[in-house]
Amino acid sequence: MRIGEVSRRSGVSPRSLRYYEKHGLIAAERESNGYREYDESVVERAKIIQMLFGMDFPREVVQSVLACTGDAPDAAHDALAEQLEDVRSGLAERIERLTDTHRQVSAFLDGRGRSSR
Repeated sequence: MRIGEVSRRSGVSPRSLRYYEKHGLIAAERESNGYREYDESVVERAKIIQMLFGMDFPREVVQSVLACTGDAPDAAHDALAEQLEDVRSGLAERIERLTDTHRQVSAFLDGRGRSSR
């Protein structure tokens, strides 16, 4: 199927699909006229990639997650676990910063007589 069809079925823009292809996250065959031809499996793969990027996972982690599909060797799972430890640590730091910011905003609003949420 062509890029427009993959885009419609996956909800991923053609621009993002080209980016995914450029970075080896999805693959397409080239027809003689230069058009990309995608396999059916690319639709679900593109959805997964978009979801992972939507969770702010860096491209390297997305690549590792994708490498752990199918009959991936234990080494691929170990590498992903190490990367996810870094992601988890980063998330904990972000949560802490957001919680602190929430506390500060609430204190300001409470000081002005507005109820906190």
